Order: sequence, then structure tokens, then C-alpha cells
Amino acid sequence: MEFLRSRLKGDTRAGAARLLEKFEKRNAKDSRETNRLQELWKYEKKAEAKGFRFIAGIDEAGRGPLAGPVVAAAVILPSGLILTGVNDSKKLTAAKREELFGRIQESAVGVGVGQAGVAEIDELNIYRAAQLAMERAVGALNQRPDYLLTDAMPLPGLPSIVQEPLIHGDALSASIAAASIVAKVTRDRLLGRLHQQYPAYGFDNHKGYGTESHLAALENHGPCPEHRLSFGPVMLTLSRKFSGGPFGYWKEKLAQSQNLRELNQTGIHIKRVALPHLSPSQLDSLRDLFRAKRNEWENQKG
Repeated sequence: MEFLRSRLKGDTRAGAARLLEKFEKRNAKDSRETNRLQELWKYEKKAEAKGFRFIAGIDEAGRGPLAGPVVAAAVILPSGLILTGVNDSKKLTAAKREELFGRIQESAVGVGVGQAGVAEIDELNIYRAAQLAMERAVGALNQRPDYLLTDAMPLPGLPSIVQEPLIHGDALSASIAAASIVAKVTRDRLLGRLHQQYPAYGFDNHKGYGTESHLAALENHGPCPEHRLSFGPVMLTLSRKFSGGPFGYWKEKLAQSQNLRELNQTGIHIKRVALPHLSPSQLDSLRDLFRAKRNEWENQKG
């Protein structure tokens, strides 16, 4: 490389000068990328210096969409592994994420994936559901980590493992960046499968995010079982789409409950999601229907 540079510098032709300039720019770009990748090991190296051996990076995908689960991944990489191109998944193309997904699976010490479904998101709230998915991802690792690097989120369900939350961790840590890629690819594939079940919504394109086409599909078809009722645009659609608005929707949900578990889950969702959208009289009516259905199921059980 130095020989080529010296030859080009000694060549006075205009073409050689342009080639040298192009060569120098490419070399500088490669140097910056190498430095960036090495810098991504800063927090892992600090943990290793303290004696920790199995350092897992954790991240999630899907906190913002109106539909589908939130998916998390935990990744333990071999110490110092340089994965060319690894970065915050949001900064990568879908093709690059897919490529890196395969390389991560091949080279990682451990990869764990967890998720929290729509019912849990509506019942708990999206923040706690994301924490739950991340905790499940750690639990799915074949090697128990002794140190966790998380993307800003503490994980209260894992108090026995040392944790270091990093703001924008997917741009600061190789392990978190790898986890962000695994989580994103896994969720995108899952939304592709949901598209096969509910093709009217275009989940394969927007992945559940509130795009113009998704909102139009919501308006035309109403929510499907994979929509997050606790998210404003979905509840707004209920208000306009269903006869009787949210009250009519929840009344139908209670009436159609097939067992006590479904009934109780619907009751929880009403408390969590629907209260701001119901009048006192509507709420009393739903309570009466809930009690009647519960008594019906409990009598059958008895």
C-alpha cells in the first residue's frame, strides 16, 4: 500500500493525481471505520478489566409501532471480535442487517431472543413490556452472562447480574449493536409472518409503525388482534370504527370471551386502556356484564 502511494505521488500525470486522491480518501475512510469498530469495545474492555468474562449486550426492537410484539436480543461476543459494518441497526439497510445477522449467529458465544406480546404491552405498558422482553432474552442465552450492557434500560428482573445501562448504547457498544441487529431482524421476520395472517394491513412493509398506509388500513378495517389497543391511534380508530365507539368494542369483547382467562384479561385491558374513553354509565354497564360473565364461568367450573 505504501509502495503504491509513493508511486502515485511521483507520477505527475493528472490521472495519477486523481487516483491518488481517491486512494487517500478510501484509506482515510477505512481508517475511521477501523477506529470506530475498535472504540465499540470500550465498555466491554472496561468490564473485562474488572474480571467479568461473559458480557452480554442487550437491545430491543418495536417499542414505537402500533402493532406486533416488542422483541429483544442478548448477545455475547468473543472478546475483541471485529464485525465489519456492525452498527446501530437503524443506521443499516435491511440487506446489511440480514448479512450481519448471519455473521453474528455464527461467531457469537451466545445469542438469546425474547419478546413480549400485545396483551402484555397493553396490560403492563410498553416500557415494562420491553424490559420483560429483554429479561427473557437474557434467560434464553445458552451461557449465563456475568455482566449486562443495556441500551439505556435497567432490568429489575435480573438483580443478581451487574448491569450498565448506556444511553444510545447501540452506537457505543459492539455487543449492544449486535443485539440491536438480531432484535430488528427477528422482529421484521415476525411481522412478515403476521402479514400472512393479516394481509390487509401491510405489516411486511411498515412493520407495524404508524405510517400513512397503516393508519388508512386501520381506518378501513379496524384493529386486528395484533394491534396495541393502549396506543392512541388504535383507540381513536375504535372510537370511529365500531358502533358505540370504545364502549361497543369492549362490550363485544366481554360478551365473546370464551373462558374465564379471556374474560379476566379483557377486564384488565378495560382498566388499563379504556377508562379515559368511557362515561361513568358505560363503565358501570361493562362492570355488570363482566360480573355476569364471571359468575357464569365460575358456576360452570363449580
